[in-house]
Amino acid sequence: MTTRPEGLLVRLRDSSTRLITWSVLAARPCLQSGSLFHRLAPTDRPGTPGASESRPPAMPELGWIGRWHRTFWRTFSQQLHRQHETDFAQQLQRIEDAVRRSYVRSSDWPQLQAQAAALLARTDATLAQAPAQPDIHCQRLRRIASGDPQLLQRYREHYFKTQQDRHRTLFERIERLPLTPDQQRACITLDDNNLVLAGAGSGKTSTLIGRTAYLIASAQAEPQTILLLAFGRQAASEMQQRLKSRLGIELDTMTFHALGQRIIASVEGRRPRISPLADDETQLGHWMCREFESLLDLPEYRRQVLDYLLCLRHASDSPFDFASEGDYQRFVHGLNLRTLEDETVHSSAACVIADWLWSQGIAYRYRGEGPGAEVYLPAQDICIDLLWLDPQQATPAWLDADHYWQRLEVRRNAAADNGQRRIELYLYQQHDGSLLETLARKLGEYRLVPEPRPDEERLARVRERGLLQPLCAHLAQLLRCCRMMQHDAAQLRARIDASDEPLRLEQALALLQPLHDAYRRLLQSSDEIDFDDMIARALDYVEQGRFASPWQHILVDEFQDMSNVRARLVRALRDAVPGASLFGVGDDWQSIYRFAGSDVGLTTGFGDFFGKATVTALEQTFRFNSSIGDVASRFVLRNKAQLPKQLHSQTEVSAPAISLLVHRSREPAADPAVLERTLEAVSQRSTQQQGASVLIMARNRFSLPDKPRLAQLRQRFDQLQLECRTLHAAKGREADFAIILGLESGKYGFPAARSQDPLLDALLPGGETFPHAEERRLFYVALTRARHRVYLLYNGARPSAFVTELLTEPQRIECGEFEDAG
Repeated sequence: MTTRPEGLLVRLRDSSTRLITWSVLAARPCLQSGSLFHRLAPTDRPGTPGASESRPPAMPELGWIGRWHRTFWRTFSQQLHRQHETDFAQQLQRIEDAVRRSYVRSSDWPQLQAQAAALLARTDATLAQAPAQPDIHCQRLRRIASGDPQLLQRYREHYFKTQQDRHRTLFERIERLPLTPDQQRACITLDDNNLVLAGAGSGKTSTLIGRTAYLIASAQAEPQTILLLAFGRQAASEMQQRLKSRLGIELDTMTFHALGQRIIASVEGRRPRISPLADDETQLGHWMCREFESLLDLPEYRRQVLDYLLCLRHASDSPFDFASEGDYQRFVHGLNLRTLEDETVHSSAACVIADWLWSQGIAYRYRGEGPGAEVYLPAQDICIDLLWLDPQQATPAWLDADHYWQRLEVRRNAAADNGQRRIELYLYQQHDGSLLETLARKLGEYRLVPEPRPDEERLARVRERGLLQPLCAHLAQLLRCCRMMQHDAAQLRARIDASDEPLRLEQALALLQPLHDAYRRLLQSSDEIDFDDMIARALDYVEQGRFASPWQHILVDEFQDMSNVRARLVRALRDAVPGASLFGVGDDWQSIYRFAGSDVGLTTGFGDFFGKATVTALEQTFRFNSSIGDVASRFVLRNKAQLPKQLHSQTEVSAPAISLLVHRSREPAADPAVLERTLEAVSQRSTQQQGASVLIMARNRFSLPDKPRLAQLRQRFDQLQLECRTLHAAKGREADFAIILGLESGKYGFPAARSQDPLLDALLPGGETFPHAEERRLFYVALTRARHRVYLLYNGARPSAFVTELLTEPQRIECGEFEDAG
């Protein structure tokens, strides 16, 4: 066997020779490899199915050639490389031409890999042993076939720079200020799924406008193929007007509710009628009260309501959940626990015991002095003691265990000496549901026979104490939550089982069920739907293929506020159109609406829900200075579940821009020594800014100045523009200066000890384990409302945990601004 320039000259068994050209070898190679020898075998043996008569004669089977014949294999390999070089170059040119024409999507990359791999597969068998260096085209094809992420990024960068240069004028003039490089990158990036992490004040709306304009200017979309979604009518209207006035572009800009209406109208031939109860809390409340009262006429439902109010109306509280006795006592005091006998008690477990004893016709006295507050039954001389011990008989960490056990032994010995009968219960038994069962069993051991009061008397008492209306309002909240979340039976069961108080949640949902059924019947009978029905029905129509989506590009504003049902609708719309692209703009650092169904996990886990995605961060902020940005970013990133980004401010400052004022006032909003003192400091700093704006914020509305107080402050500080907002309502607002009130610990402080009712909390999106995760994001939102300076006003006797955390880095906070004042 001899290599020639024109091919391989082989000697056959009959001593004749035959020349097999390199082109034939390259077209139909079949290399059989061994440990010491390789053999070139025929690719078309006689009788092979599918062998064509018109094809060249089968290549003869050649003898084994040793791997040590390096000169032969080198020549053989080089010749085959030359045969494939042109094909490699042509195929690579086709692939790279396609890459230059468009952004390489995550779904396109596997197809390009497959093309390159298919070409290489025809040659790999013969080239596997080739010592010759493959040509540059072959190398590049192998990188593509391997899915090299660096090569993919090079292709994307080349496309980005080309498009950036081509549309430079558009990006410079589309808004009042030129788009930043990050904004331009977000506009050009066209993966199947795109997430833009828009930091506070980084220009998310400009990016949405820019994305829309770029798609149209680059001829990648027509206006009618673009859908722009917003959560509020005002935001949707603003973007629609900006597109029309600045660019002359008219396209579908709508809220999710308007989208639902459009989908349903397209399928059903008419717009759905929206129930007046859908967005009117007052009307819904009145309807719920009427239905609730009518259900109370049913003995079984009435008994369920009474049992719930007597035994389960309070969430279980535990001293083990608090850092100090003072925190626990303040929490309990905030609950304002009162029995049906109108007594103030010191734990929800004590309230449950007292109300149950009353309902069973058992006379009692509540003593309520410190840990283990006692309930005494005078007729039977029985003392009921609630112990602050966990199932392992340990006390709360902040309690002096030795002292507690000594006091407990004193009570036990005194009862034994006096012949007093004694029942010991535990606070944790309220949580596990065994509290009243244990009490009833132990009373039975003392032969105490209850005489339960009739339902009519119990109903009259709970009505007298005003307990029915709050329960009805709470059921209305649960109704909204259940309809918003759209849990099926299995999901609801799982939520109940996973909740902190499964019995309480199960009983509350049992009370809700007939009201929910009545609500559904009302909507059906009046041929109306609510907003939750609308989204769910629209989702069904899209998933069933009954709605023909015209949208190739779906753009979503405030993506961090996305709920699961809305996310499913967006995903279904994307999947309904081949090659459709999703573009979400939001900031997981500002996800603060869990109570409205938003799930931050849809942003932090964007790719898990929607598929492979490209994430772009807008890291330049136009709002706050670098000092505020540094403190706020470090603060929110303590939670490692938040997606990292490095915000850079246009305004660089070296001095701290967050100032603390410590006070001991019970009502700082009304105290001249607190709020007015702060506004005086703002006035001095704003002398160069006539009409400087000041945003006064608090976690809870009651912590803010009321209307008369605000009017008084506006009159005194008429050179300032004063505005008051709760922290949730302040989202999207900005001012020159910000003042944050209510920075105290406790249930109604900030962070709130419990931000949601436990029952609602169990039904809403979850999964976050970092302490106060959403409250931390809410504080970040508050800090980033100010352009120049933030004032934190906190109670020194019970400071917020957030303030305490900031004080661990005193060099970043101004603590001495008020030291020389009054």
